[in-house]
Amino acid sequence: MIPSPYPHLWQSDIAAVEEFLFHPVNPFAPAKQTLAFEAALAQYLDVREAVVVSSGTAALHCALAALGIGPGDEVLVPALSVVMSSVPLLYQQARPIFVDSAPDRVDFDYADLERKLTDKTRAILPVYLWGCAYDMPRLMQFAEQQHLVVIEDACQAHGSAWAGKYLGTWGDIGCFSMRDGKLMATGEGGFVLTNHRKLAERCRALRSHFVNGRDPVCSYQHLGYNYRLSEVQALIGHKQLKHLDAILAHRHAQAVYLRNGLAAVQGVEPYHFAQDERPNWFSPLFVMDEDLARKEVAKRLARQGVHNSVGTFGLRPAQEWPVFQSGKGSSQTAPHARSFLSRTLALTLLSHYGPEELDTIIITINAVMEELRDEENRGRA
Repeated sequence: MIPSPYPHLWQSDIAAVEEFLFHPVNPFAPAKQTLAFEAALAQYLDVREAVVVSSGTAALHCALAALGIGPGDEVLVPALSVVMSSVPLLYQQARPIFVDSAPDRVDFDYADLERKLTDKTRAILPVYLWGCAYDMPRLMQFAEQQHLVVIEDACQAHGSAWAGKYLGTWGDIGCFSMRDGKLMATGEGGFVLTNHRKLAERCRALRSHFVNGRDPVCSYQHLGYNYRLSEVQALIGHKQLKHLDAILAHRHAQAVYLRNGLAAVQGVEPYHFAQDERPNWFSPLFVMDEDLARKEVAKRLARQGVHNSVGTFGLRPAQEWPVFQSGKGSSQTAPHARSFLSRTLALTLLSHYGPEELDTIIITINAVMEELRDEENRGRA
């Protein structure tokens, strides 16, 4: 049985949202919901500062701008990532340098990471795809030795941790998304975390046209953006944060159910997490053998309604997308990342999935595998 936390979440909190909607927001008063949500985020995630913004992309853009990363700067980013993780670098006219992944893990190939260093390298931007952690001590040691700032893309990693420390709190600044489909979702939205007060203050200024609330005469000294989160979204986010432990437990139960249901499938095994890693199970992750990878199982499953990162959304090494061509990114290949993605089955789950929906996924995967076996037998005949 997989009890969902969502019915009781909304039954207990919907009254507060309704009450808020019946009272107009005073745009000249302090943003009470925003301030309360930021304080709760900082307390839950054990950091000094949290700044809520309008999206995960806005979080990354504010982080880069706050750190002064701009034209001519190079930032080391993983090839094993989504486009949205690196596009904000283009906003700043900085250059993403794509680094290959470890052969069988969501992490950097550290030999390739070192090869990609130049005198223009300013930062490193790990992306915790599917809620998976990197080897955090190794990553932070590398960054410290090379005098690089660390900007964590934790947009899929709410609640994921390494050795008890949350992802998004290891580096100089961590960036999160709250778009629909994330474990904490407010329709759209995001936030940044940092232990550096000046960085937080700069992010707060950047998200609101660089207005100085304490001294309006000193406003607009730098370029800012319209990246505010609405008060009602902050209220919803705050309510969800109160239930995040239950949400994480629910997703873990979903992942365990799928792992148990697919245990007997030949050629497919669960992704092996590191001993110190505590994932949030954003996407239950399975790795296929080379034979299944050549048969494009992920695409077949997507056509059968089993949504997954590679088959449904066409995930591929980030630098292969057109936006990063013509000198905007590295043209080098990433053979480990491409091989890993070809063998990856990262299942996309929704919060309301219970045994019925999960059984449908298991049955469909088994049916596709049976179909492949029949095709193989016909080919031998």
